[in-house]
Amino acid sequence: MTTPEEKPATDPQPKQELHQEDLNQIQDIAKKILNPNNDNPTMNEYILSTFAYIGTALMKMQTTNDRQATAKEIADDLTQKFETWVQNREAEKKKQEEAAQQTITDAAAEKKE
Repeated sequence: MTTPEEKPATDPQPKQELHQEDLNQIQDIAKKILNPNNDNPTMNEYILSTFAYIGTALMKMQTTNDRQATAKEIADDLTQKFETWVQNREAEKKKQEEAAQQTITDAAAEKKE
């Protein structure tokens, strides 16, 4: 076991902040895992938009004078985005159910004729 005094001078200090290069590396790894053949442009769009959001949030947190307020702002924004996504999913599901019901109703009406 080494003590701090015994550590070689070449040991890098832990990074306190993430930089754009770090995010780019993580983004590239995500692309290689989620879209290895680069054959799904939609997946690439999701990855790019997600990392753009993360980068903006990190920049805000690293440059703010009030981390608590900034964290709350980011959390509120994520909550709003999630709630909107859920509402859109529910509306789409309801629309599909109504279309399926209409198809059943139309088929039943055709059978009677």
